[in-house]
Amino acid sequence: MIGQELRRARLALALLTERRAVLFIGIDALFLFAGVMIGLTGERASAIDFWHPLVVLPALVVAVPILADTVAVERRAGSLDLALTSPGARLYFERRVAAVAALIVAQGWICILVVSITDEAFPLSGPLLQVVSVALFVAAVTLNWSVRLRTAGAVMFATYATALAFSPWLASNPIHPPTLLNGPMTAADIVHWTQNNLVLLAAAITFYAYARQRLARPELMIT
Repeated sequence: MIGQELRRARLALALLTERRAVLFIGIDALFLFAGVMIGLTGERASAIDFWHPLVVLPALVVAVPILADTVAVERRAGSLDLALTSPGARLYFERRVAAVAALIVAQGWICILVVSITDEAFPLSGPLLQVVSVALFVAAVTLNWSVRLRTAGAVMFATYATALAFSPWLASNPIHPPTLLNGPMTAADIVHWTQNNLVLLAAAITFYAYARQRLARPELMIT
């Protein structure tokens, strides 16, 4: 079962990236390398310096262009009607989005764990859970616009506009203390972190609900 799901995820990623896989991998690796190096130098002013290149920037710069083709690739191939009406259509597009979201989470967790293995260790619960919140938010927003707009470019524009509107929460720093990185999260840190993640998760649920509503009426997507 797990092997089958991994195979589906690999095929979904191959379909969405097409001939741009090397480009996406290169950009993603550049962000991750920069984030890990900043995190390991120990000469940082704030944890946000390595949080953004490790999680936020890969999600926006790499994942969004990939996810923007979730439905557009079927439109270009002229097979959208088949995808929406076939017996296995349920969760067809969600599986593609889930594959990209899982990749964001996996690489974010690995890089944060690598950075934390220093003499300036920081609480891991906050950043590890916020990686999931960020991935779910980006995936749900992009899926929502993918089922409503016809081109990948329009989907990217709408997704970035939405991300900009939610930037105070999307770009928030989950790593505390932000400068010392060697103490527990205070009560104020926990409250602030909880508020930020509740906003992201509530938005993700809302955008996904709107996407499912659209997918329940395939005639609107085909016309």
